[in-house]
Amino acid sequence: MEQYNNFYFVLGRENKISQKELENVLASFDFGLNKDSVSILSDHVLEIKLKVPKEKVADLINVLGGTVKIFEKVAPRDSNIASLLVAGNAGRKLLFGISNYSLEKIDTFKMALAAKKQVRQPVRVIDGKEDGKLSSAQSFQYKMDGDNIELGIFKTGIGRLIAVQNIDLWTEHDYGKPKSDARSGMLPPKLARMMVNLAVSQVGNKKGEIRKENSPLKSHLSSLLLVDPFCGSGNILIEALSVGCDIIGSDISEKAVADSGSNVDWFVKFKPSNLKANVFQADALCYDFGQINVDFVIVAEPYLGEPRNSKLRIEEEKEVKKDIKGLYTDFFQNLKLTTKSSNLKAICIVFPLFELANGKQLSIFNECVDFISELGYTTICSPLVYGRDYQVVKREIVLLQLT
Repeated sequence: MEQYNNFYFVLGRENKISQKELENVLASFDFGLNKDSVSILSDHVLEIKLKVPKEKVADLINVLGGTVKIFEKVAPRDSNIASLLVAGNAGRKLLFGISNYSLEKIDTFKMALAAKKQVRQPVRVIDGKEDGKLSSAQSFQYKMDGDNIELGIFKTGIGRLIAVQNIDLWTEHDYGKPKSDARSGMLPPKLARMMVNLAVSQVGNKKGEIRKENSPLKSHLSSLLLVDPFCGSGNILIEALSVGCDIIGSDISEKAVADSGSNVDWFVKFKPSNLKANVFQADALCYDFGQINVDFVIVAEPYLGEPRNSKLRIEEEKEVKKDIKGLYTDFFQNLKLTTKSSNLKAICIVFPLFELANGKQLSIFNECVDFISELGYTTICSPLVYGRDYQVVKREIVLLQLT
């Protein structure tokens, strides 16, 4: 019988969408998650009690876009660091570092050096580069989730690192593709992965299975189809393939379709699989989604308007509302009229959020919500904002179902 174990999940910069992705993915497995399982220790750290071996939890790092590190809780907060350092590691050379994720001020390098003096074996201490923490790049570079040791100091205990994001892989997804277009392919790969996971997790998987190849999530369906009708240069399609989805991508732009096709071909060669991929030119506002006769999810970032370096002026607001709002309402209306609602399991879509010169914001989702609600779409959770403070056009990530 599996025992419950506690794990610390360290989230990336966009912590709210990262948290939602994590909770939804965990809920789609038989990992023993319940309403009392999750404790929020800070904006970027969750402690979660799961009834699953640590190896399966560590595998999740290959699936999640928004989780940077995963630690297994190994000791109470007041435990002796030196004893944790030598446990199971007697006699061998150690690479060792400490990261502080508590809300207290701790000199982790000094703490690590003190522990080093107490052990009778060679120890090299790695000094954290991020305010008392090892950066994810350091943790990955020095393989701190393997034979080497990174301990995390948390509010409720001490954890040992069991997984860290593969920064080389994410860099390849971001910059290794043969085609890119600043106007149609700016969706960051990690955000694309989070959106894919938010949609796929609505379908669910109660088997608790994780595929061996690259450890992506396995749907309870033999293969789940993901559709992106605004595919741009294919970032969402690539992340969908990464987690084991068949894909259909389309775009009204001939260039976008060519770019997506090239990037999907590149990815399939980069990571061969038996998944099905189909990319073609089509207008999402009049495409017949009824042609899709299997269960599917839609994940997409439609056109967000012209790139902007300055906040929207009052005289520009009306025109933007008309153009961008019309694109979204026409798309949702066509989707409602043509799709078989029983096959469409979830929609995860980006709406633009404009910063206005008067200090307010223009939410295209708020402009559309009454219309799409009347069509029969319901929001699964509140919109999640993605974007840095200085950005004048942010993203609202919206998760919907068609009833």
